[in-house]
Amino acid sequence: MTILTCKLSLSLYKIINVIKKSRTPLFITLMLLSLSACQSLGESKDKKTDFSYYYLWIKNLNNSELKQEVILQKSNKKLGYAKADIQLIMLYSLPNSPIYNPYTAKALLNDYPLAPYIETTFSSTDIAFIVMLKDQLNQQLLLLEKLTNFKGVYQQSKQVNTAQQLKINQLNKQIIQLKKIEKTISKRGQ
Repeated sequence: MTILTCKLSLSLYKIINVIKKSRTPLFITLMLLSLSACQSLGESKDKKTDFSYYYLWIKNLNNSELKQEVILQKSNKKLGYAKADIQLIMLYSLPNSPIYNPYTAKALLNDYPLAPYIETTFSSTDIAFIVMLKDQLNQQLLLLEKLTNFKGVYQQSKQVNTAQQLKINQLNKQIIQLKKIEKTISKRGQ
């Protein structure tokens, strides 16, 4: 958001210089008012974040853009930005993310102290989103655990099935041998 504000400011600065040269004071005044309005909106938006919009935005990024976003958020975390931690957690919990790991996301979310940011940084919508994310990660981890258990049971039953198939093959060979012996005995008996 800050980058967008800077780009807007730079663009408007160029426009204002052109207008100054053409001596149009009314237009300059209108441009300055719109610039200050944009900056006011940008500042209020920066104080409170909206994680739902961020999540929708990262869901639409391709793999290389996600990698760039991961690098940016890791850098922001090192700089101490409070929202960078939550945004990294969202990147860890996003299935198509290059750093997708629900276990890491859940661990980071469990360790994240919400209390200092509740009234200063996060809106009630953001807090609700974080709590919902925590619930979703809990459900996802339970499903992953069940899937792991089912895979273990499947592997065990596959091993048992393979062992039983070997025994069946051995028994079939013995039956064939017994039939050959029976034929040989019946030929001698005639």
